[in-house]
Amino acid sequence: MVSAFTTRQVERISSTLAVLGEPHRLQMLRWLRRGPRTAGFLAEALGVSPSLASHHLSVLVDAGLVTRRQVGTFVCYASDRSRVKAVHRELGRLAGALLPDDQSTEASAPC
Repeated sequence: MVSAFTTRQVERISSTLAVLGEPHRLQMLRWLRRGPRTAGFLAEALGVSPSLASHHLSVLVDAGLVTRRQVGTFVCYASDRSRVKAVHRELGRLAGALLPDDQSTEASAPC
């Protein structure tokens, strides 16, 4: 049942879904699960401009899904595994909450 979520939880899940709703960001997360990468690497791998890759990475960092670390002259990005796992759990819980209740005893609408 969706009401099992607090308003704050629903807002957080909604914000995360908005971040993940962009295909390039999902592809970046898939690349980053293999290990840290630079924006330049990801731009080339996805066939986008370096500035667009940097923009998407900033959104992922702001959402807490990706971390950023300076290594010499490079900036390396990595998946924040604990946050990604938490999102996975939240989305699974949400998906379960959206399924129809087979044992529903509430009066159904006329449609």
